[in-house]
Amino acid sequence: MQTPHKYTFIPDNYSDVLKELKDQHFAWEMKFSSRTENKTIGHVTHYAIGATPSNNCLILIPGLASNTRTEPLMKVIEYWAMMNKHDIYCLDTFLGDFLPDTSQELAEKHTFNEYINLIDTGLDVIEKDVKQKKYTYSCLIGHSAGATGTFEIYNKRIREHKKLRFSASVMFAPYLDHSFTTYIQDFYKRFIYKNEIDDETFKKSVIGINSPHEPHPNGKLSKISILPTFYDDIDSVKFCPELMNKYNIPITLVAGGRDKKSPPEELRKKFLTLRNGNNGHLWKFVVFKNSRHSFIDQYKDWGAILRLIQSQKRFALINIK
Repeated sequence: MQTPHKYTFIPDNYSDVLKELKDQHFAWEMKFSSRTENKTIGHVTHYAIGATPSNNCLILIPGLASNTRTEPLMKVIEYWAMMNKHDIYCLDTFLGDFLPDTSQELAEKHTFNEYINLIDTGLDVIEKDVKQKKYTYSCLIGHSAGATGTFEIYNKRIREHKKLRFSASVMFAPYLDHSFTTYIQDFYKRFIYKNEIDDETFKKSVIGINSPHEPHPNGKLSKISILPTFYDDIDSVKFCPELMNKYNIPITLVAGGRDKKSPPEELRKKFLTLRNGNNGHLWKFVVFKNSRHSFIDQYKDWGAILRLIQSQKRFALINIK
């Protein structure tokens, strides 16, 4: 039997080993609030391989209704990173804070714009630490809403004539398909309110979303409180090639071939537009044909995903300016 390559072999018990690695390499954790009047809370957790900083670090931002503690995609990347001498920064927001009950007050605070502001504030914290430690290579890895929100922040920095914060990015399934908004809003209107509510009232009423990854104590689902209009906020994000063509770091767009939320054909269209731009050589596009949106259903893809992240590092070190 062929010996698996050290960069791609993921044991069946990686989740248990990861817990030990995190306990061993935990450096610090901080809570912070956004700079808005809503002041939602985020968390940055840093894991360092040793007292002397590694040459490399990853910054992880999970997607909607998820966090780096439980999402398999993020956990397997963490495992690989620490086994291969990469420091890690985990950025979690209110979208990963599951509570036993829904809250109208929290739902009104948990807007997509607030989510972006919170990520922006957290990245300020991480960027300062990354510069202080003088990493040779730093890569931001976003998934779903985390990737979409990061693009909004990157565009903001281009408008402000600032550099992007890190050496490279790998973006898994950024949210693009607007038809999903109608589907998910109709689902919650039917599931929670049995369709016995008018559209305007529904848009102002709390819904609770849960994650398939979050543990369910006593069989009860914990939820994150948002308004249905959260999905409309995501839909308001504009594809801005005039700004994205100015990105000066390598970015890979990653699609799941069976993804219905961020369909690969839509992501490919965006890639082809960017590929023809001024910095088109810095953009790559990869499809894992058997994966869905969360990349959790096809564990055979873990090796390919990790090889992709490794190749992004080699590509970035050649192209860093």
